[in-house]
Amino acid sequence: MVLDPAGMGAGVSAAQNMDVWELIPPRREYIEKLVRLAKENENCRNSVSVEDWKYLETLLQASWDEIRSPSVLERLAPVVKALLRGLVEKGVRGRVWDLISPDCESIKRLIKQAGKCFRFLKPWERRSLSLNAQDKALLKALMGAFEGGCLKRIRGRALLDALAPIVEKLLKVVGKAFRGIVGLACGVGNMSAELVKAVMSLRLASAYRLAKQAAVRISQIAQAWGNRMAKMWAEDPGFIRYLLMMMSYRENYPGL
Repeated sequence: MVLDPAGMGAGVSAAQNMDVWELIPPRREYIEKLVRLAKENENCRNSVSVEDWKYLETLLQASWDEIRSPSVLERLAPVVKALLRGLVEKGVRGRVWDLISPDCESIKRLIKQAGKCFRFLKPWERRSLSLNAQDKALLKALMGAFEGGCLKRIRGRALLDALAPIVEKLLKVVGKAFRGIVGLACGVGNMSAELVKAVMSLRLASAYRLAKQAAVRISQIAQAWGNRMAKMWAEDPGFIRYLLMMMSYRENYPGL
């Protein structure tokens, strides 16, 4: 059965969304697979509204093999785009909140350290990492809520989304001022060197996880070179702590 339009004329807006349907034909088998993958991906689940999820579920409950209705294609296109983006991109929010906890102490510590480090950045770095008036206003309101004791941990999705790019900038400010040895962990977790440096210099809880991932990489390289004993390095707490110490070594760190 085909999900047919009330009229056969294709609207302008439907034509504008044709790029989506070139990637994923609007057939049930493809839409069902996309939805199944999206439900297993946290970034996808968070990138689509509750209303859109309900629309998808209602659509899949109907009996159809292919969507041909311009109005349905138009309504579905932005949802499909959001799901595709979620599958191929981890997203700023996911990257940041995997690194730092959105609680009062962690955010206050980051803001304080970034303030110390900012003046040591090069002029072009300051331009790219400066906060605009809206960002500063949000941070000021957040700090007021923290100081007033009415907020201990950020849980609201809207606030987390709005704060994520600001926190990422602050982490990069701290990271650029850090001169520690982080070459061992660069590229781990698909993070930039600045974010790795910030995690290490701030002694965030995620630092141990990054050191362990670096240990796995080093172990694999050593095994490829013929060192059979290196297989145990990835699970050796002493080796992981050693890497953590090496990567968090504060050499010429002007922020402290």
